[in-house]
Amino acid sequence: MPNTPGQDEVHSFREWASNPHTPIRGSPMPNEARGCCYGNTQYHSGYGDVFTTPHSIYDYGKPVSPYPDASLVPPGSIYQRHDDSETKLLHENLWQQQTKGTSQPVNFSTVPLTSQSLGPPPLIRSATNRLSRQRGPSRCACWPWRWRKSWNMYLCLLFGVACAASHHFYYWSLDGRPATNQIKMMRYGTMLAFGAKAGLSAAVIVAFRQRVWTTVRKRFMTVGALDALFSATEDSQAVMSWEMVQSAKVAALLAAYVWLAPLVVVLTSNTLLVVPRRIMVSEMCPGVRTLNFTFEETYEWRKPLKIDRLYEIPLSLWNTTKEPEKDTPGWFDYYTAPNPTFQNTATIGSFLEEAVMRKNAPIETCGSGWNCSFEIQFTAPAYKCTNLTGSDVDSKVTTLTQLSGSIAPPFNTDVLLPKGKFTYYAFTSGGEYSTTQMKEVDIGGRPTMKPPFPEHMGAFRTEPIIWIGYVTLSDGWLSKAKANDTTGNTPLIPSNSSDPAWSTYFTPHMFACENYESNYTVRINYTDAAQSTTVTKVAHLRPVINTTYLPHIDANDGTADNVTASPPENYILPTSVAQYRRTAAYHSLGFMLRDQINGTVGIGDDRDNLVNPIANTKAIQTNRLLDYGNNYFPYPDIQRRIQKFYQDIILSVLGNPQFASVVWAAKPGEQSGVTFNVPDYSKRPMTDEERGYLYPCTKFRMALVYKSNARLLWIVYSISIALAVAGLVVGALALRENGGVVRDTKFSSIVAATRGSGLGRVRWTDGTDGTGVSVGDGVPEEVKGWRMGYGVVDAGAGEGRLDVGDGFIGGGRTVYGFGFEGDVRQLRRTPSLVQLTTLGK
Repeated sequence: MPNTPGQDEVHSFREWASNPHTPIRGSPMPNEARGCCYGNTQYHSGYGDVFTTPHSIYDYGKPVSPYPDASLVPPGSIYQRHDDSETKLLHENLWQQQTKGTSQPVNFSTVPLTSQSLGPPPLIRSATNRLSRQRGPSRCACWPWRWRKSWNMYLCLLFGVACAASHHFYYWSLDGRPATNQIKMMRYGTMLAFGAKAGLSAAVIVAFRQRVWTTVRKRFMTVGALDALFSATEDSQAVMSWEMVQSAKVAALLAAYVWLAPLVVVLTSNTLLVVPRRIMVSEMCPGVRTLNFTFEETYEWRKPLKIDRLYEIPLSLWNTTKEPEKDTPGWFDYYTAPNPTFQNTATIGSFLEEAVMRKNAPIETCGSGWNCSFEIQFTAPAYKCTNLTGSDVDSKVTTLTQLSGSIAPPFNTDVLLPKGKFTYYAFTSGGEYSTTQMKEVDIGGRPTMKPPFPEHMGAFRTEPIIWIGYVTLSDGWLSKAKANDTTGNTPLIPSNSSDPAWSTYFTPHMFACENYESNYTVRINYTDAAQSTTVTKVAHLRPVINTTYLPHIDANDGTADNVTASPPENYILPTSVAQYRRTAAYHSLGFMLRDQINGTVGIGDDRDNLVNPIANTKAIQTNRLLDYGNNYFPYPDIQRRIQKFYQDIILSVLGNPQFASVVWAAKPGEQSGVTFNVPDYSKRPMTDEERGYLYPCTKFRMALVYKSNARLLWIVYSISIALAVAGLVVGALALRENGGVVRDTKFSSIVAATRGSGLGRVRWTDGTDGTGVSVGDGVPEEVKGWRMGYGVVDAGAGEGRLDVGDGFIGGGRTVYGFGFEGDVRQLRRTPSLVQLTTLGK
């Protein structure tokens, strides 16, 4: 009987491949009403019972395979699983046998355990889109790639590493910043730490699952060990199962990593600390002042400048030759003495042993709650000192060479111990300006004689040199005395000259200092409302008065000042008003130092009393130059101390802005005066004019700041990431063994793996309700001791041990699943091409 249209029989594989919609011989008639579907057709799945699929292969737009058993899929079908030549040859062989009716049920006991056999049959799509073109576009054609579950493992690792890196950079951005919003910042850091922990743990958990399935397909384990293995990442007691650890060491290590992963959060939380630190910022500060002695040149004491209710004050007092209310031709003002206000300031600085600070200067300049420092430059006098002796007791004293000539010291070291009786000898008045320039004067120092006045009246003829002789203990005696003093055998200093080694105990020294105009660089620091000054650089320019004093030579020039110096043409005369007034200011500064250090300290004529020295100097009033704890012997570095003394006197002028030479640091050409009402810039902004007085400074204070311990952070993360990467390597290898398919422990996966008939022979609960229905909640202990594995098992109702024959076991069907030892065949090797082609014969 001829075949009706649509019912042509397929007599060969080639013919079927050319028209896959034509049913094979003996197959049911397609359901034309449903269109392109296989209605009520039975298929042997190979994974479970025979099932019926009444669905269209394109129901809901998604193809449903009518070939659950891969061995029965026609070659070239859109449901074909493999494209490799071996599988293609296998499918063609099986198809030909089935179409001829000569095939036998295939025994899959020798088929390798692949990714397709480990779970339910996956949805398989063909590389060809022939049917897609015939029946419309499919979902696969819309996307050139599809997401793979295995990528989740690597994506989780990248997410964890990204969170770790973000954690580092976040803490790095906070390092050194003020510790504000501490709880908020800590929460952000903890969130990133949890993200890193979660990403790394998730990646390892995925790898753990792959390793679990690889483990159960290779070895048998007891039910209890399997329980522990599958719940190792969820149950802390499961990790402690020794049998599980012995049987699945790698999986146990991965589970241990998951449980220890929270340590990442704990250890990294201590990498952001709050510590006290000195915060430094470069800003512009108000109220910074410096010195400009050119205002001494132009100061007019008859019409002084008034700033903020107070008159500016010069450093010097003046006499004059001018008659009251008369403009006498040739009159001039001449120097008298340092200004009493300046004398008070210098004396205060002397007793404070530091420069006098302006009142409220730290608050005005730095602002509330801040310390600050700044650097200023100015021109002022400085003493340039020269050593005149060596380091030996009998060293000779040399003369002092000046720019204008040479001068011999007014004394030698014979006046000092051990030959003399003085430990300190300062001569600072040689060539001093005489406050009495004329013997007969009226009020204000106006001479009674008529002009012309003597040429050198009021002239600065020379600037006195500071000659210092002092005694120190010899180096050998110091070391010896200190050693003996610890035992109490001898005193630190010999008591009288009868000591046989008296002449070796003391070393006399001598030096001289000249007053030079110099450039200063000074750093002023306000810390905790206290001032400290440091002269960072002094560049000597020229002598204040470039002459050499000639002692013992009378002037005989018609004045009461009997000082003579050479050369006379370098005298500073009152008629050179600007130079004279500036020199007067320098002279007043030097005078206050010379007055403080002039004099002597020594012992009596019998030279037997070193304990109670005899002093004839103001230097003993302070501890600047003389050591109170060493019987008022001078400090060994007395030369440096004298220079520092002079610098403090000069910087003390800044302590009183009323002095005419005190100016704004930002505007050295403008006198500052005293500021009574200091603006509070925290309450109002500065005006443009006020901003012009700002000066660069460095503000600093102790504050709580964040400190990031990047080293500890990366030690923790490096170890954690390295272990996670090692876990991913294990997972990747397990994934490869599983055929590249990601396995999980979902309910459906467990159900699909528990279809072996041998599992039904076991009582899985502790008891029944009398009707045979199990009511117990726990698995009996004896069952937990039975060994199970995953492999090829019998899904039918057969009894006894596994006996692989022609595809049936005791009348049942072979599937992949869990079974007891003896009921399961675990396959590890892949069959050869010959084995594949002969399957089913």
